[in-house]
Amino acid sequence: MAKCGACGKFLSSTGGVGCTVCPNIFHRACLMVSDGTTISKDWVCPECKKKSRKGDNSCTPVRGISGNTPQEPQVIRSPPCSVGTQKTALNDDDSPARELSRQLVACMVEMRELRKEMAELHTSVACFTERMNGFERRLEVIEQMHTPTKVKVNELEKTVNLLKQELNDRDQEALLSDLEIGHLPEEKGENITHTISVLAVRLGVPLEERDVVFAERVGAAPLSLSASTEGGVAIRARRVVVRLARRSLRDELLRAARVRRSITTADIGLASSPQRLYVNERLTRNNRQLFHRVREACRKLSWRYSWTRRGRVYVRQAEDKPVYSIRTDDDFNRVFQSNIVCISSSA
Repeated sequence: MAKCGACGKFLSSTGGVGCTVCPNIFHRACLMVSDGTTISKDWVCPECKKKSRKGDNSCTPVRGISGNTPQEPQVIRSPPCSVGTQKTALNDDDSPARELSRQLVACMVEMRELRKEMAELHTSVACFTERMNGFERRLEVIEQMHTPTKVKVNELEKTVNLLKQELNDRDQEALLSDLEIGHLPEEKGENITHTISVLAVRLGVPLEERDVVFAERVGAAPLSLSASTEGGVAIRARRVVVRLARRSLRDELLRAARVRRSITTADIGLASSPQRLYVNERLTRNNRQLFHRVREACRKLSWRYSWTRRGRVYVRQAEDKPVYSIRTDDDFNRVFQSNIVCISSSA
């Protein structure tokens, strides 16, 4: 866009007045010419008029008096427009520039606000970063404090397990003179000591009453002992535990019971339906649960042998396989680990 030669502002090339001598273009308002006034094709701007000659200097001696004087270009001047008309024209011409200026100012304000918000966001991010770094440092300190504690806890757990194993071994040693008899029918007013003596005779081991320290049933007593069945469901008899005066006598009874595995209640003169009797050494609660788990594992893996001796649990896969002693859960996992088996511990 061209600039006005008078005010220096931009104007349209079609809406201005151009000089025929110089390339300048002027607002009509700056020339005080109304829009309806016709401009001469030979119009010259005031600056060019100043630079042109005022006359033909015909009176000078160089030229004759009769020389033709060139006619001065006639400028058609329109009557001056009113002040209100000039202001309106100026306002109309300046409105695009003012609008552009307002838009630039608004953009600058928005940019300042955006920069301010970005600065606040940067400050917030820096604050959160510092807090996160603080949390990480505290977590590292806690982990460093927890590491020796964890090691100490592991050592204490090992110590506790070792003490439990020692207590279990001592409890088992206290039961080395005890027997446990299963599936022996329970009757009201029974004489267990006499029944044990009869069973020992049937096994081929003479047993006197003075050889029996005590004989009793263990476990919760059934609600009714008047019959062996109640509601069509057989009542399971409680186990019988027997403590003998000598350990050698107990071992002799165990060997005889292993030889005569098929002995039943009918063989000792009991009137109930014949049931097979089981004579085993008495185990602690932990060893009994461990032996039950071992038997379940052997059944699932088709291992042939599992037995107890002097309170220890032993297992063997077949005749030509080695014998394993299982005392703890670690031993259980070690023996059966190669055979993928998952057996949950009994409570």
